[in-house]
Amino acid sequence: MGGTLLTHAARTLALVLLLAPAATHAQVPGNRLYFGQDIFVASGQQVHNATCVFCSVQVEGDLTGRALVLFGNLNITGRVERNVAVVGGNAVVDSQARVGGDAIVLGGNAVYETDESITGSAYVVGGHLSKMGGHARSLRRFSVNPVVFSSAALLSFILLSVLFFPRSRRRSAINQPS
Repeated sequence: MGGTLLTHAARTLALVLLLAPAATHAQVPGNRLYFGQDIFVASGQQVHNATCVFCSVQVEGDLTGRALVLFGNLNITGRVERNVAVVGGNAVVDSQARVGGDAIVLGGNAVYETDESITGSAYVVGGHLSKMGGHARSLRRFSVNPVVFSSAALLSFILLSVLFFPRSRRRSAINQPS
């Protein structure tokens, strides 16, 4: 079973590694989609969406859409009009920053300085949500223990591996001629 699970995991990783560079070439104007290269939105610069895989995003300017970071960090000192999501990394939202939607962090930590920095809800699963200078006043901000997250992530990974790469059925040796 261990070898089969390892094979499924390797196939899934290979699929991600093969598709990510192709997605980089199919960018919509105004969007930034990078694989292994950090995204920096400078002060005064405007970008629609920022998606980063195995890299980090630094927003000092304006994102008119969303920010998605997979296996990297997100640092916001500017403005993001919609949601932000970080998987496998950390998020930091400065006191002058504004996030117009929800902030979601899976498998990492999130730090924000003021309740006004995030308009929507803030969810952290598998890490800690911290407000600089005190406790969060809003009920729309919570985090889930890393142990609970790790168990759910492992279960999800196994389930996805089984669904996308089902075991090949072996023929029975009973009906084979001698």
